Amino acid sequence: MTAAKNSPIHVLRSILRHLKSSPEINMESHRVTRAYVLDQYKASLTVSKERATVLRKLAYDYSQLQKDLAERARLHDLDTGADNKLTPKELSRRAAARAGLQLPKLDPELK
Repeated sequence: MTAAKNSPIHVLRSILRHLKSSPEINMESHRVTRAYVLDQYKASLTVSKERATVLRKLAYDYSQLQKDLAERARLHDLDTGADNKLTPKELSRRAAARAGLQLPKLDPELK
């Protein structure tokens, strides 16, 4: 989707949702940031159409950046230390499963 297809209120809600769910922001900082975002949204209602388009695209890009960084952090947490947390057998099983394969059943004495 592009910024032109998203209404400004949806982008605003997305940004505010991210702020609310972000654990690294303390309450005072959250309150100040939320007030700033709302003030910028209200101020953008009175600007020219061209400037509003630029601001809407900027807000949409910021919203997408937040989502992408959250997804990257989630994937990084999944990947970090997998070789330390999982046995070689489990790593092989998961790699095969990602490729749509299943490992053959091995003799339990071989481990």
